[in-house]
Amino acid sequence: MNKIKVAVIGLGLMGQSQVRNCFDKLEDFEVVAVCDNYQTHIDNIKDYFYQTGRNVETYTDYKDMLNKCDMDLVAIVTPDFLHEEMALACLEKKKHLRLEKPMAITIDGCKRIAEAAKKAGTVVQIGLELRYSDVIEKIRNHIDEAGDVKLLWCHEFRHPLLKKEGSVPDWIIKRKYSGGTLVEKNCHHFDLFNMFAGAKPVTVYASGDNQVEYRHTDVLDNAFVTVEYENGVRAMLALCLFAPPRNGQKHMPHLEFGLLGSKGRIDMRDDELFVWDRAGKSEMHYTYIRNNYEAHCEDINLSLKDLAKCIREGKQPLTDVYTGLNSIIVAVAAEISAAEKRVVYISELEEKYGVSYKI
Repeated sequence: MNKIKVAVIGLGLMGQSQVRNCFDKLEDFEVVAVCDNYQTHIDNIKDYFYQTGRNVETYTDYKDMLNKCDMDLVAIVTPDFLHEEMALACLEKKKHLRLEKPMAITIDGCKRIAEAAKKAGTVVQIGLELRYSDVIEKIRNHIDEAGDVKLLWCHEFRHPLLKKEGSVPDWIIKRKYSGGTLVEKNCHHFDLFNMFAGAKPVTVYASGDNQVEYRHTDVLDNAFVTVEYENGVRAMLALCLFAPPRNGQKHMPHLEFGLLGSKGRIDMRDDELFVWDRAGKSEMHYTYIRNNYEAHCEDINLSLKDLAKCIREGKQPLTDVYTGLNSIIVAVAAEISAAEKRVVYISELEEKYGVSYKI
């Protein structure tokens, strides 16, 4: 079976990790070209290719790469504000696409990508790899034990965001370039809420500020967000970007996700999973042992296996363009709510932007 020829745009921490730990590790793919306009990133990836005895084409202009290089799939791993422009260019060339989250930093941008994907007829996967993670899959397998889901929660209490190099240094803490913390960082978590709620969100209410870590920026460093769904499910996100580091503190989780239903409770604490029944008669504990903790690569590899299968079979993946759009609708609603200190109705965003939340 022929390998899927991949071109990677964006060679920062995530991009280089996806080349080394993901595409190069999976037999379905072959990296044939890479692109970045920041020379340090290009030098680093050239060193890697030299060490592995390969001659991979390198570009500093992604349009030049799209015109000259023969590839099947483009992986966009650039800063968020470049996603829309680059995705549209790739889809115009009718390339399959793996687009990092957030799909775009605006609802309008997501809408344009979705329309272009439909016109191109290619396979598009949004990088919401938490859906594919081993522990989240275990929750899906055990969800019947919880009964009818009523409450969902996600706690992310972590260290500040990593500094970013490149043509726009530290773009991640500038709303203009990231869409805001709840868009950039938490679209992953709103996607999990959407998946497990299994219904359309109705209202979003958020409260947050930036008075500790990011007081000299215009992005939030802490927030609470409540999402209510049509079927009565309620979800709560609690975010903090100035929590103590976990170094030497082995029982301090960065990410917790859970649900409570009519029959029981399921908790994920990083890579540990607990399942309890309401009657108090049983407890299940599972731990996923990772071999590589760099840049979510093990979760991404699971998503790439699905992507390869979809490309070969002409199907759309679990995290398609509408999954990406749905996550951004909720995230943008949360950003508006926190800024304007009011409840935001999903219907008002659908009407304003001419989009529909799709279940």
